[in-house]
Amino acid sequence: MKRISIFSILRAAVVVGALVGALVAPGAVGAASRDSDGDGLRNGYERNWSHTNPNRADSDRDGIRDGRENPDKDGLTNRQEQRLALNPLDADSDNDSVDDGDEDADEDGLDNEDEFDARTNPLDDDSDNDGLDDADDDHDCDELENETEVESNLDPSDADTDNDGIEDGDEDTDGDGVENEAEEDHGTDIDDDDSDDDGTDDDSDEDGDDDGDADEDDEEDQDDPSCPSEDDDEGDEEDDD
Repeated sequence: MKRISIFSILRAAVVVGALVGALVAPGAVGAASRDSDGDGLRNGYERNWSHTNPNRADSDRDGIRDGRENPDKDGLTNRQEQRLALNPLDADSDNDSVDDGDEDADEDGLDNEDEFDARTNPLDDDSDNDGLDDADDDHDCDELENETEVESNLDPSDADTDNDGIEDGDEDTDGDGVENEAEEDHGTDIDDDDSDDDGTDDDSDEDGDDDGDADEDDEEDQDDPSCPSEDDDEGDEEDDD
């Protein structure tokens, strides 16, 4: 059973309050919910939370639209904080000593900032309803999980982050002779050629992740069912022939 935080309860109360307000004064709520300047923030949010000008897309005229600003430096833009019902002027909205961007609101293994990077829903642990938590999903079908990609500064929505014609899973980021996909399956670090710091490169280390089992005996990670399987790809190639 998932833990329900006090902040989740408060967020639900805010939503309920907004719905009640809509019934009482639909005209006022309609005006507050509009985005008059097209900066990605509702008028009411600009007045009451971000304290920006709802009639000027770039309130401080710094060349950045208000929705893309991050005044509290918590890893989330104003627009992202609006979506999560967070305070854009407080890096730690619920005062739990964890910045809002580092929170994992849906407890799926990806923090809020990483969810936006992966283009998943930070309020839904399985955004595409495929049976895998978002951290274990492979959004771009490059054979690397979203969590691995964001931890290694790869783009989880781009199968070939550096546009060199090689998918991220087939790259050897740390140059240790083991492809990224295999490193993920073995539990070794795609950014460290000697993951267990024993003086032997992962390519030559029978137990690169130091878990007591030979890497070749480690189970492969579950494939994202939303992605075509390798068998499908091979079948397509045969059809082309």
